[in-house]
Amino acid sequence: MKTIEINHDNLNHWQLSLPDHVIALGFFDGLHSGHQEVIRTAKREADRRGLPLSVMSFFPHPKSVLSGGKKQVDYLMPIETKKQKLKKLGVDYFLIVEFSLEFAGLSPQQFAADYLAGLNAVHVVCGFDYTYGKMGAGNVATLEADGKGAYSVTVVEKVDLYGDKVSSTRIREALSAGDIGMANRLLGEPYRVEWCPQNGLLPYYTLPAPGAYRVTITSGGEEKTGMINVLCRKKIDFRRMTLPENARTIITWHHELKEPAYSAI
Repeated sequence: MKTIEINHDNLNHWQLSLPDHVIALGFFDGLHSGHQEVIRTAKREADRRGLPLSVMSFFPHPKSVLSGGKKQVDYLMPIETKKQKLKKLGVDYFLIVEFSLEFAGLSPQQFAADYLAGLNAVHVVCGFDYTYGKMGAGNVATLEADGKGAYSVTVVEKVDLYGDKVSSTRIREALSAGDIGMANRLLGEPYRVEWCPQNGLLPYYTLPAPGAYRVTITSGGEEKTGMINVLCRKKIDFRRMTLPENARTIITWHHELKEPAYSAI
């Protein structure tokens, strides 16, 4: 898989360089089961047409840019982890578009012309609630018309769980409530974060609410299951589990424990 970072300055280069392709659109934070359905649908269409599959996402988060940096966004997954998962899903090109105020000001028609038709997309796949262009004025009802015949469109219907849409927001809400079981069901797999002994939680991850949790820790080639305590300010108390001193650690979250969390001394 090739990762391509696209911005206003290099857009023309990639318009001339990318081959015809099928593209999946979305922010894809967490790559939950709903996101995966969009990408798998796009993959089937790409294979049917004998074309490469692209996924277009954006960075930084639109909410952060549009708030002038005042609104903090807790990501579910950093870009490097997202790359690994996209590769496993059969993606050929990962297009990361710089979300700037200039980009946010594009009309829906200009976005379609420059970033879809202009980048040689011949078929577009997105979720039922996808919006694009200034103030989200474009949606699935206008997407094909805005392409002016350059591409066709497939809309993936809502993927729900217990009657509500699977979404990154819903996963964050489950984490903030300490409901790891619900977060894992929405993701379609156990939630994971990376931890560094020197620096703590790696950037662009979200910890669940303070409390005690059953987890599996993978570090230094070893795997062990036990209990940890999440404290405030993105801190974890590992006193009941021993970590290698200099190894990056993957924490896989299973469920919250009834035992109350305790404060670090």
